[in-house]
Amino acid sequence: MRAWVEIEMSNLLFNINEIKKKIGDAEIIAVVKADSYGFGVVEIAKYLEGHNVNIFAVACLEEALELRKNGITKEILVLGPSFLDEIEEACQNDIQITIGNWEQIKFIEEKNLNVGIHIKIDTGMGRLGFDEKEGESVVNYCLEKNLNLKGVYSHLSSADVFDKEADEYTKIQLKKFEIFKKYENTIKYIHILNSGGILRFNNFYKGNAVRAGICMYGMLGNEKIKGFKDVFTVKTKVLAFKRVEENSFISYGRTYTLKKGEMFATLGMGYADGMKKKLSNKGYVIIEGEKCPIIGQICMDMCMVKIPESIQDKIKIETEAIVITAEIIEGTNVEHKCSWDILTGIGKRVYRVYMENGKPYSIVR
Repeated sequence: MRAWVEIEMSNLLFNINEIKKKIGDAEIIAVVKADSYGFGVVEIAKYLEGHNVNIFAVACLEEALELRKNGITKEILVLGPSFLDEIEEACQNDIQITIGNWEQIKFIEEKNLNVGIHIKIDTGMGRLGFDEKEGESVVNYCLEKNLNLKGVYSHLSSADVFDKEADEYTKIQLKKFEIFKKYENTIKYIHILNSGGILRFNNFYKGNAVRAGICMYGMLGNEKIKGFKDVFTVKTKVLAFKRVEENSFISYGRTYTLKKGEMFATLGMGYADGMKKKLSNKGYVIIEGEKCPIIGQICMDMCMVKIPESIQDKIKIETEAIVITAEIIEGTNVEHKCSWDILTGIGKRVYRVYMENGKPYSIVR
């Protein structure tokens, strides 16, 4: 394999159990949208389904149908808006949908659909849903009309922003959502806490369910979560290496000059595989335990790294390089760094290697 990501499922399960410790009796909704953050939605969902995760959340109907077609039988919620024609298809496939306007409700009534619905409340994200007061009316309407009301939820905009102003805003959102606490014994899923909420605001109102996304993989924002285990390691191999005989430009645009006598290696991963272009001349990889700076512009299919003297005698063709881990994301200093962007950008050419207790059991591309 030229490039692959090792996904340690036993560590994923460890992190799920740590989340359970924080939320008490609340149900975990496993968020597996965007191909489960780039790690392969089918394999992740199958594994979690076998370990007592009873409901999954995805972004759109296509993602939900992919799970159904691959044998996932547990509950599935589509978090994004559904067009009217999609509502019927969701109903046919036992897929729950998000309701954010009256038109959807009227359509469900007119078509006499028994589709499971979650009412979306906008407590301050400013993206989708009813405000909390109208949302309460919507919830009561759905209960009175005997619609298949499965949940009510909102989304925290700043729970993973570590400053006082953001924390106060999050608390305001939680307070607004608390109006729905009275429905906890009537409605199966009342949920607002996302990954940041689970880890930082679980002592405030949390409903009877939480949505665990990137925290399952041991990260919150761009930082590793203390006490959680690493789940993913993206690797590639050395394609070529060279000691330059004179000062030499490296890669497109001549943005880096390697000095005479220095060594670099070319790795089998580029921006088409998930090595973000903004890491050019700023990021690093790990080879033989040493940090190797990325030099020159990252190419579509390859990138170049400077090899420190301490490991130059160890470099060979096919020497492994670790290119993305939680620690590397945390330790890389670039503007507008976003772990979600990095992880969901892992390309299709990169093999997914699923492991349990250090041993691979499935390889998917």
